[in-house]
Amino acid sequence: MGNTPAEKKSWQQSIKAPLSFSLVMGIVAGVIATISSTGGSDNPLRIDIGLVAFGVAFVACLLIISVMTMAGKENPEEMGTGSGVNRSSETPDAKPKKKN
Repeated sequence: MGNTPAEKKSWQQSIKAPLSFSLVMGIVAGVIATISSTGGSDNPLRIDIGLVAFGVAFVACLLIISVMTMAGKENPEEMGTGSGVNRSSETPDAKPKKKN
């Protein structure tokens, strides 16, 4: 039952890359919002605005990456053969193979 080896997920199926990218973008947005909302060196840092910007940027990046990942899919192999607009791009002048 539990003896089957775990299949290694590809980079596109892994959650680590989108999470780390979203984390970096959230940190950048948080730092920029914290510093720019202070209004000068005499005022205290606005950590609350930085945390809000971090959360918004993190969720927005993660949402956009996940939608783009779900929208992308590989084309079937039979789409590369045929005639007319479905001609193979590797050999555009070759005659298409007949399907039986």
